[in-house]
Amino acid sequence: MVFLFILFIFLILGYIIVTSKLDIKIINFIIDSQCRKHINDRYEIIIKLKIFRNIPIIKLTLNKDKLGKIQQSLKMQEKVKKLKKDILQNQDKFDMQMIKGLREFSKGIYMEKLDLVIKLGTENAFLTSMLVTFFSSILSIVFSKIYVREENIAYEIEPIYKNENSIKIEISGIFQIKVIHIINTIYVLNKKGGRKKHERTSNRRSYDYSYE
Repeated sequence: MVFLFILFIFLILGYIIVTSKLDIKIINFIIDSQCRKHINDRYEIIIKLKIFRNIPIIKLTLNKDKLGKIQQSLKMQEKVKKLKKDILQNQDKFDMQMIKGLREFSKGIYMEKLDLVIKLGTENAFLTSMLVTFFSSILSIVFSKIYVREENIAYEIEPIYKNENSIKIEISGIFQIKVIHIINTIYVLNKKGGRKKHERTSNRRSYDYSYE
């Protein structure tokens, strides 16, 4: 009986993890290299943790003041310093792990709504045109790799021809991330060594998606 009870608990916990997700809402987030304050003051990032797909249990609202306090905390500064040190000491390994981690992380993203505007310019008009084309291609590739509700996705990249280096990014949106893929990403980023020599590979995704 004890074994069955423990097994039942593990099954419930496993089901909760598999069906849990983060709902993230970004409101009026703007980065502007031409402003004295590169990030605007009036933005909000609302994060909700939901279990069983649709039951919210935690809600966190982040804004300029709250993120500023987190950034200024001694504990966070120590973690940032340690991360920078680890990156410098293991640059090649970190780069490969980061690529694998981002690939795994992208599998768990569902983009429900997005309004994105990028305005960029350089001192060279030809270079500006090339960068606009490049970033447009990158965004097309990114959106082709993640789950999106296409009718609610709007983005554009505009060139600025003013003989100056500048970039402005405006973003608002709603997206979801499956908790299981966050766990997998952390595992990939912390995994020691590479794939075993005779390990089989597969292009099949580990988890099917259902956000309904």
